[in-house]
Amino acid sequence: MMNRLRLTVFAAALAVAGAASADTVRASSTTMLLGRQDFRDGSTITAVPAYELIDVAASDVHTRYADFEVALSSWGSIDLADKRFWQGGALTDSRFTGDVNVGFIRADVLDRALTLRLGRQLIADGTARMVQIDGGSAEVRLPANFTLSGYAGSPVAPRFSTRGGTEVVGNLGATFTTGGRAAWRYPGLLDVGASVAMATDHGDWARQDVGVDFKLTPHHLVALTGSGFWSLFEDRIGEAAVAAQVFPVQHLDVTVDYRHVEPDLFLARNSILAVFAADKRNDVGGAVHFTGLKLVAIDADYHFLIEDAGHGHWARVKGTAHPGGASTTAGLELGYLKNAASLDNGYKQVRLFGAKQLYQVTGTLDLNGYFYDGAINGVKKSLLATATLGYPLWQGWRAAVAGSVGTTPYMESQFDVMAKLVYDQTYAVREVR
Repeated sequence: MMNRLRLTVFAAALAVAGAASADTVRASSTTMLLGRQDFRDGSTITAVPAYELIDVAASDVHTRYADFEVALSSWGSIDLADKRFWQGGALTDSRFTGDVNVGFIRADVLDRALTLRLGRQLIADGTARMVQIDGGSAEVRLPANFTLSGYAGSPVAPRFSTRGGTEVVGNLGATFTTGGRAAWRYPGLLDVGASVAMATDHGDWARQDVGVDFKLTPHHLVALTGSGFWSLFEDRIGEAAVAAQVFPVQHLDVTVDYRHVEPDLFLARNSILAVFAADKRNDVGGAVHFTGLKLVAIDADYHFLIEDAGHGHWARVKGTAHPGGASTTAGLELGYLKNAASLDNGYKQVRLFGAKQLYQVTGTLDLNGYFYDGAINGVKKSLLATATLGYPLWQGWRAAVAGSVGTTPYMESQFDVMAKLVYDQTYAVREVR
């Protein structure tokens, strides 16, 4: 029944596209051929998957009843060598796999006061946490800058993930989900909202959350943001985050933030994994972004990690330079993580990266090293080098090749190669019927 409903939705999207004229059509096609080593059942296999990714969007589709947009994003793959154990997150014994990432019709009616969306879509409003559903959503823009939005549908799994299942998406195992957000804004000053997100798995509650969010801009040099949610099922807070971003001088912005999170509340309440989730944690720190030096940018982040087991540190500093102009990039990044719990591993990171555009050829080089506090499979470091070359062909076509080589705690030696052909074009169409 659910599969028939999804096919009906996609067929309706195509029907609308054929019944009206689209002023703008964006089309993108990506063909990728990968060669890599995968670890399976205690041995190394050679995986050579071929991917085809297609994205099509028709906007400004005008009819006498409404303005429409139709979007479709899908992919498919075939294993040309050994069959992968995990094919895009789906456990399968087939050489073929694929999925529809997004496929929906959006209609703006009543002079754009009401927006309806039907099909496969991502919901990001409020405390939804980027849930992917097959279903519908609506947004109503009311007088006095009030907005109401809501959604309902069946969660679906993005099979491009490393792990997954038929009903797992965004840490949500459920068969039905619904929610919405009520918001009000004062243009240029305040945007505040309250939201709710509910989900059930074959009748059992998987999620019952209510949340709030806001953005306050009292001055053009200051921005305050915050969000959080409360689990009605557990009767406790799941997350609370606040941040202040200031621009004290030109070319400098400073962010100070605080976040409280209880990881088990990000899992479905009927999941056994929620019992083993980490203890609650508080992060406090900030970030600095500086572009005051010619052709140089500096980014620095630091957070103090507070857990029941103790405290830890996370830090990062990154410098990016463009010697000789925008066609050349060189950079250095250093990272550090010290977890509060003794069983949680930490690391030191060193990364060198660069890019160069010469005529129409663009090349990149990335050297990344992690040095772990504790050994993983008897190994305390991970070293990886990646290089790419890209070249524009003709009229929206681009070609690229990439390769990486290195050693990790999971593979003594690793080599990957990828060839990619991309077509990306926007068509302007005007047709009167």
